[in-house]
Amino acid sequence: MSIHREDSELARLNASAATNAVIVSPELFAVLQLAQNIGVQTDGAFDITIRPLAELWGFIWKQHRLPTSEELERTLPLVNFRYIQLDPAQRTVRFLKSGLSIDLGGIGKGVAVDWAIATLQSLGVTNAMVKAGGDLRVIGVPPGEKHWTVQLEDPRKKGERMSIPLRAAALSTSGNYENFFEVNGRRYSHILNPRIGLPVEGVAACTVIAPTCAVSDAWATALIVYGMERSLLDFGTQRTFRFTTVTNGVLGYLPSARFP
Repeated sequence: MSIHREDSELARLNASAATNAVIVSPELFAVLQLAQNIGVQTDGAFDITIRPLAELWGFIWKQHRLPTSEELERTLPLVNFRYIQLDPAQRTVRFLKSGLSIDLGGIGKGVAVDWAIATLQSLGVTNAMVKAGGDLRVIGVPPGEKHWTVQLEDPRKKGERMSIPLRAAALSTSGNYENFFEVNGRRYSHILNPRIGLPVEGVAACTVIAPTCAVSDAWATALIVYGMERSLLDFGTQRTFRFTTVTNGVLGYLPSARFP
C-alpha cells in the first residue's frame, strides 16, 4: 500500500489505472472498497485520491510549501474518489480521469494493525495490543485486568494525557500536531479538506473507537474533515468519537454520546 516504493502494488496501480483496468489483490481491493464506502457516507470528506493535493503542499516528501490559488485551482479537479471505478466481479480498479493518484495514508496504518492482529490470532495469541502511531487495536485483556487502558495524546505536547478503557476494539486519533509546518506563526496540517484543498483548521484532533482499526483510522480522518458540528449531527448516535480543541492553550472536548 506504499506510495513511496515503486514496486508496491499501489504504486503499480497508480501508474496504470488511468489507461486500463488493473487487477489487484483481494486485500487491496477490500481496502479500496472500505475507503470508497466511507467516502460516500461522508460526502467526500474521506477521499483516497487526495495525493495530488498532498504533493502540492509538500506533505508526501516533507518538502512543505504554500501553494498558490492558481495551483490549487488546477489540482482540485484531480481529487475526487468518484473517479475510481471498482469492479468486484473482476476485482479490477480503473481511473476514469487522468492524473488521479491514490494515497492510503488515511487508512493504511489501521489496515496494517488489523493484519498484525489477525496474524497473532492465527498463532493462538488471545491477549494483545498492536499500535502503529495514532492507531491501535486490542484483543483480550492484560493479566488480572478487565480491560486495556489507553492514553490519548495531548495535542499541546504538555503530557496531560487522558486515559480511557478499551476492550475488543480499535482506537485511532487523527490530529494536527504530528505532521505540520508553520509559516508566519500559522500552522498548516497534513489533514487536507479535499473539497477546497486547504488544511483543516479549528480542531486539534479526532479520536474514533471502532471494531477494526481500518475503520477507526479512516473515520478519524473523515470526521475531522467533515467538521465537528456536522459530525455530531449526522454520526453522533452511530459512531463513537471525540473531538479535541485547543483554545488559548486550553483543551476542550466534544464527544459523541457513546464515547467513554
